[in-house]
Order: sequence, then C-alpha cells, then structure tokens
Amino acid sequence: MTEVDVAVPTSILRVESTLLLKTLRIHQVARILGIFGVSRAFFYKDFETDLSAHREYVRLIRKHWEYFFTPPYLRRRLVPRSPVLKHVGILPPIRLEWFDVPRGLKPGDERVGYVFKKSGSFKVYIDSSRVFDATGECREGLTVIRIVDPEEKIAECVDRDFYKGPELRFTDSFKQLVEGNRDARIVATSRYGRVPGFDELSALASSSRVLILFGSPGRGLHDIAGAEGLRLEELGDVWNTVPGQKVKTVRTEEALIITLGLVNHALKLKRI
Repeated sequence: MTEVDVAVPTSILRVESTLLLKTLRIHQVARILGIFGVSRAFFYKDFETDLSAHREYVRLIRKHWEYFFTPPYLRRRLVPRSPVLKHVGILPPIRLEWFDVPRGLKPGDERVGYVFKKSGSFKVYIDSSRVFDATGECREGLTVIRIVDPEEKIAECVDRDFYKGPELRFTDSFKQLVEGNRDARIVATSRYGRVPGFDELSALASSSRVLILFGSPGRGLHDIAGAEGLRLEELGDVWNTVPGQKVKTVRTEEALIITLGLVNHALKLKRI
C-alpha cells in the first residue's frame, strides 16, 4: 500500500492577519489531509520566511494539530487549555473514523482510549471522566481498547493499528525537506508542470511512499527550490494538477484537495 505524504510551507499562515484566520487555515489543511488519510504532514520554512516567524508558525500548528487529532471525548484530559486555541470551538470536527463513538458503553465495544501507567499497572482514560483498569498487552498512549465490563470498569488493550491523522514533521528549509526524503517518490506541484495522465497517476501505486510538494501563497516551487540552489525537475516529477485554471493563483488548500483527490482516485482504482 502506498503511503502518501504532503509538504507545505509554514508561510501559508503569513498571509492570515489574525489568530482566527490562522486557525481556520490550519484546520482546512488538517481536515483535507485527514479526509485522504495522508500519512505525514511536513511543514517547511521557505526562503522568504525568517526563522523566528517560522518557529511561531510551528508553535501554532503543533498546538492546533494536537487538538484536532485528539479524540473529542479525551480532549479535556489530554489537551491543556491555551489562549492559542481560543477559536477552535467554532470549527466543524474532523471526525476521524475511530473518534466517532457512542455515548453509552457495553461489553465488546471498541474505541480509542488513552493508556497510561499508574502504580505499576495500566489504566485507560475512556473519556473525559472515566478511568478503567487496562488488561492485555498494553502500551502507553492512544490505543484501541475493548470494553470488558463497564460496571467493574475493565477494558482490554487491542493490538490494532488505526489512523490517528497525519504525523507532524517540520524542517527549517526546503533543501532539508527534500534531502531527508530521498527514499520517497517526490511529486512537485506547479502550474508550469506537465499535466499527468491517468497512467502516470496510477503508477504512483508502484512506490511504497510518495511525497507531494506544494508552494507558498507568494512563491511557486520553482522559485522556492531555486532560492536554495535546487532545480525542481531534478527532484522528481513536476505536475500541473489544475490545468486550465481560470484564476490568477490557486490557494494551497485548494491545490491540496484537488491534487489529493486525483491521487487518491488513481491509487484506489489501481487496487481494484
């Protein structure tokens, strides 16, 4: 199965003047990547963003990412209150599949809980108010658990992978990003790239991992790569996934949903 990773610059927040608008932008990106099951989200510093601004954007993204990809019924337990998160209440939930659970508990129900160790034994937060004893092969952190006895407050750890949302990564330059991902097939998006055919899109399935690169609000990837002494065409494929666009620029989140929709469609059809 092909893992799809995405890289966008932290400067997507530079064009947003208020915390509310920055929150909305981070949520849009998180929601789109969650829809398509993206494995890793890389945020890189482009050449027009100074290091202090980049670090502030990193701080904002980390805080919001933690909130968005923590099960809603565990947030009071796991996500500290912060003025940075003052606007998250107005946003629609991302609702990953495993985060959608019934209110009641009955034996055999499975859900994601937070397992921790206390006094030598494992406990699990079932929600914001209930703590159960955890049995089985447990490890600390978000884990799939099965309710054994809701009255006696016993749950069992289940050895099962589940989608937690994109793993968050940051780099301090575009060059650092590409050099650290030489093992991936790189696809750069650009209005100056060639339009990929369905066969090219489907061929991504032959790679174990694909990294899709996106430019900033003010600069395309040719400029970003060139500023760091790189030639975009030498890094991998350069594709125009929005051919015939009738607007001057395509926003990053628009390019994300269009490109990931194309890639997802091709990869899924390839598996049938």
